[in-house]
Amino acid sequence: MRVPRAVPQGYGTGPARPAPAPAAQVKAPPAARRARPPRAPFLLLVVGLLCGGLVSLLLLNAVLAQDSFRANGLRNEISDLRNQKESKQSAIMRQEMPAAVARNNELQGLGPDWDTARVIDPARPAVGAAGDVQTPAGQERVPGTGQ
Repeated sequence: MRVPRAVPQGYGTGPARPAPAPAAQVKAPPAARRARPPRAPFLLLVVGLLCGGLVSLLLLNAVLAQDSFRANGLRNEISDLRNQKESKQSAIMRQEMPAAVARNNELQGLGPDWDTARVIDPARPAVGAAGDVQTPAGQERVPGTGQ
């Protein structure tokens, strides 16, 4: 069970609000809306960052393209040098052919010596000093063994 409390004097008996003041003395309440920060500096920052990123990407692309052009030029130069090497090797091979050697010998006044023919006879051993015999490449002669 509840016991009612005593209500203090003056509570709820008087006017709930003070009497309104005359209209001339009423002040307008301060603006309730919050002040927004300005948008222009933020937009300038974002646009500046985007432009800076774009410029840096363009510079990076230009540097990579420059290296690509340099590499392409070097590849072309290597190809040209290989072609020159092959043409010189083919010229040397043509000059080492027996017909070319014989023609060069005739131009220098040299010719075959038909008076002293050297015929290889398998029945007769090679005539010459022991040091004249050729050994296979990469092998040395062992003294005292004849090999």
